[in-house]
Amino acid sequence: MSILSRISDFFQSVFKSSAPDVKKRMAIRKIENDLKVMAPKLYKNGLILENFAEALRIMFINTKPVQNILAETLCSDEMEHNRIYEEQLLLTGFDYDTQKEIESLSYENRKAAALEAKSLSRYFDSEHKKLESIVRQLNTPEFIRIDGVLNRIKQLNDICRYSYMTALRLFDPGFSGADGYKPLFQPVLPDLMETSLLDLYYVVADMDISNSVYHALVALLNLRNRGNITEKQTLSLQENLKKIQGLLKHVFTKDILIALIRIAKSDTEFIPVKATYNGNSRQKYADYLEERFRVDESRLKTDIQDATISSEMRTLFGDTPMVNVSGYSNDLNSQLLHSTPFSFTWVLPMQILKTFDKIFYEDHTKALLNDIVIEGFFNNPNYKTDFSSIVFTCNETSERIAAFEKMFTRGNEYDEVNISSLIHDSHKDSSFATTLRTMIEKINAQAKSIIQSEVNSFHHLYKIIQDIELESKKPSSDEIANLKVLTMSSRNRDNFETMEAQTDQWKIFLDIMKNYVIIGSIEKK
Repeated sequence: MSILSRISDFFQSVFKSSAPDVKKRMAIRKIENDLKVMAPKLYKNGLILENFAEALRIMFINTKPVQNILAETLCSDEMEHNRIYEEQLLLTGFDYDTQKEIESLSYENRKAAALEAKSLSRYFDSEHKKLESIVRQLNTPEFIRIDGVLNRIKQLNDICRYSYMTALRLFDPGFSGADGYKPLFQPVLPDLMETSLLDLYYVVADMDISNSVYHALVALLNLRNRGNITEKQTLSLQENLKKIQGLLKHVFTKDILIALIRIAKSDTEFIPVKATYNGNSRQKYADYLEERFRVDESRLKTDIQDATISSEMRTLFGDTPMVNVSGYSNDLNSQLLHSTPFSFTWVLPMQILKTFDKIFYEDHTKALLNDIVIEGFFNNPNYKTDFSSIVFTCNETSERIAAFEKMFTRGNEYDEVNISSLIHDSHKDSSFATTLRTMIEKINAQAKSIIQSEVNSFHHLYKIIQDIELESKKPSSDEIANLKVLTMSSRNRDNFETMEAQTDQWKIFLDIMKNYVIIGSIEKK
């Protein structure tokens, strides 16, 4: 500041000290004077000095290796990838026995234990108690501390991702991050640095790199390298963090950055915004465990149920392969099981329904029953109405299944390509996971509704078929006067004989489906 400026400021402070502009200028002068006496020298004569740029350069160099670790572990672009590493850090808070219990909650371990259990209900009860105990531990002080460390690591990741190049090129337009480049830094006016200063303050405010943060980063490095970590790597990481911490405590402090920002904005009362890091990793992990446990249990019960009917299915279909249900298939379900906590829960019964309809209804029985509806002389109009109604309903089973399958084709509600995209995107953004869950729940509900409705229709038709078989053996049917003529005609004889031969298969089919839906007044097994 020139001598004339100092004299001018002095007289204004004496004679015009109450004027707003003078008070503001005096307040700015005070901030500038406070910065001048700070070490290292960062500000002089209205300019931010080269020392500030050098501090940014050192941060730029030392945050790179830290960012590389975080980008490949806890802070990648893949949400599921991050969750796995976050889970591994949280697991370090559990003792050995609890870690083994958590491992026992994996689907494969639970399935093996369930198959050996004498009582499934008791087994599931004990598993629920085990999960509750684990979730309770996540609320202990030890895990609260781990949560704090995880939040610090996420803040450190934001510090690493700060746009150092943009800020450094204000001091040296030709600055390059290449090794060996020698910068030619020049002082910069504070107002040119305003945006960079605000962004820097936003991420560094209140940051502290503790020993716990260092140990967590070493653990992440060890996990990334599959346990193959050297002493040189740990020492190098320690040196990086030591330099970053030193700059945070001596150069990029709250007081210094706020002072520079206020000078840049010419606003001595300005309070810059800082990021908040209060993510609850413990709760997210507890929610994940509970969600996975719930979905796995539902899947486990379905798989055990499916396994119990394997011999009945062989009796029903023999060596005939089951018909695939497009969209609602094992292939798409495998994608869900591999990458999400969601799954299709009615794939097998839907396949059984479609296969049964094709083999035991469409190929033979349908033609015979249609002829009886059209040409039969029904003695009772109500019986005819009931008979016709259930036959027409079963005639349309294949169409309703086909309509469900069509919903998985391109551009429709359950577009298979869209589901695959949601599976992939759910690893990046939880909103996609929520959308996927809602869609899968809706699909499963619709699949169950179709199975429930169609199986009950076939159950009703099965009773009618039994009546037809009995009535056909009488000299004259009580219900359909020309029944014997219709069933013994050259057009229908083969179909009728096939239907009679397959009556036991109908019963097996219905017995199988009782495992999945309620048939009439009979509860499922």
